[in-house]
Amino acid sequence: MTRPRPGRQRSRGTIDELPSGALRVRVYAGKDPVTGRRHDLVEIVPPGPKAARLAEAARTRLLSQVDEQRQPRTNATVNWLLDQHFAMSTWERSTSETYAGYASKHIRPLIGTVQVGALDARVFDSFYAELRRCRDHCGRKRYIDHRTPHPHECDERCRMHQCRPLGASTIRQVHFILSGTLKRAVRWGWLTSNPIVRAEPPPAPKAQPRPPSPEEAGRILAEAWADPEWGTLIWLAIVTGVRRGELCALRWRDVDLSTGVIALSRSIGQRNRETWEKDTKDHQRAGRRNRGGARRAPASTGGALRHAQGRSAGRRLRVLSGTGRIELPAAELGE
Repeated sequence: MTRPRPGRQRSRGTIDELPSGALRVRVYAGKDPVTGRRHDLVEIVPPGPKAARLAEAARTRLLSQVDEQRQPRTNATVNWLLDQHFAMSTWERSTSETYAGYASKHIRPLIGTVQVGALDARVFDSFYAELRRCRDHCGRKRYIDHRTPHPHECDERCRMHQCRPLGASTIRQVHFILSGTLKRAVRWGWLTSNPIVRAEPPPAPKAQPRPPSPEEAGRILAEAWADPEWGTLIWLAIVTGVRRGELCALRWRDVDLSTGVIALSRSIGQRNRETWEKDTKDHQRAGRRNRGGARRAPASTGGALRHAQGRSAGRRLRVLSGTGRIELPAAELGE
């Protein structure tokens, strides 16, 4: 076997001798799909009597990696797989719309046209780096962020674009979308393994809740009770700690004043001005809180709810009286 001369140009890849005597193997792997920059696979072989042979073996191995990426088992792109994944998923409506928004804003413009089989940890690391650089993916171009997309006269609100990173929690959501999408590709046999498991998404941010102190909560309630309805809502939020959507979905039939138990079985979803009733966030009616998905309220809450129920019944009677329909069963007044 003829010893390859360091620095000799190969048909594919080069082997260069460094000042230290080590050999640097470089193989062109195409352009980065996110940044558009040239990407090379590089490996350094330490100096020694077998350096030339090891360098040649490294070049062959790197070329094989490039060939595997250029000839994947499927020609399907990330965009196509996302479409299939979204169509077959059973997410709750608000979750589905949120994920679709993240895909349209961040995934499709950057790696949507990349073939699924060509994805690897390098692509994902470059992708996440771009999300951390600029949430608008400006491509390092200078332009004006206009205050509205409609025709207008520019004023001080129309400013030169300044890059802002995408939040770590949002990047993790994007990571979850891609992870689930590629798991489906593995199940379909398009990939032998999920390449995203070797990527490094940002760590989960630590929760830093800042609840009001007892003194602050007292002042909030003192102001809120100026409106009895608003005061009852704020009181329930403070003493039960339920989620906002669950609080909005409560009905009188969910409240047992005799035992002081509030059942939690529904939530209210919202998208812009549209609202709808849905399941609770954890999709469980038992386990998260007391039996039956209920929470036992403090004894003082019973009085507040009884007053609120009385006001509700009074309003209902006045409305029905005005329409000439007051022959409803008394039990319906609390629905």
